[in-house]
Amino acid sequence: MVNVTCLRHDLREIKEFSMKAMLLSGVCLATGMFASASAMAATTPSAKQALQEQLAPISTLQARFEQQVVGADGEVIQTLEGELAMARPNKFYWQSEAPDELTLVADGVAVYYFDAFVEQVTISDQHSAAGQSPFLLLLDAEATAWADYEVSQDGQSYTLAPTANAAQQQQLTLTFGAEQGQLESVVLTDGQGQQTQIQLAEVAMNLALPYTTFSYQIPADAMVDDQRAEPQL
Repeated sequence: MVNVTCLRHDLREIKEFSMKAMLLSGVCLATGMFASASAMAATTPSAKQALQEQLAPISTLQARFEQQVVGADGEVIQTLEGELAMARPNKFYWQSEAPDELTLVADGVAVYYFDAFVEQVTISDQHSAAGQSPFLLLLDAEATAWADYEVSQDGQSYTLAPTANAAQQQQLTLTFGAEQGQLESVVLTDGQGQQTQIQLAEVAMNLALPYTTFSYQIPADAMVDDQRAEPQL
């Protein structure tokens, strides 16, 4: 007989892992993919310059996505599908579809994560969330931040790998289409070998997006876990 309590606990852990992965990838991608030229100019190796050229023209992005969380042993922990949107410089919307209905919205100040299964909204400070990923390198204008990572290029793929002395040990790979230069996939690998793999489809760039896309209204009956330094609820 299935232990329902244990099953719900396991599902909760998987979804929390997915949430952390999205905080490290999706939210930080929203802040990172729209890097300024001055941020990139601080470090001038050719791979970083090439990556800048790929990112610089993008102001907004909409796409369908398929995300897989893969364990270090190669086992697929979770698969999600849905829609996402990003806008310069730091706004992000991510909605997965049933049976795992999850919503993540970053409005530039806070990150809202809603898990429909447990009817709970978790609120985080966006700066704190973004600071845990190599995506931050694409936003951070400080040369010292880039010193912790090396950028390599293989065709249309760019990998940001941490140095031995880096505080964070996530590795990031961005892959662009060869013809139109659209972002096609994002892979985030943590220090234990677990991966978050995001494939994009139906990508549309530089279209005007309504401000409501990145504005989240907390459901009236949802529990709220406000993890910001100064909770506002």
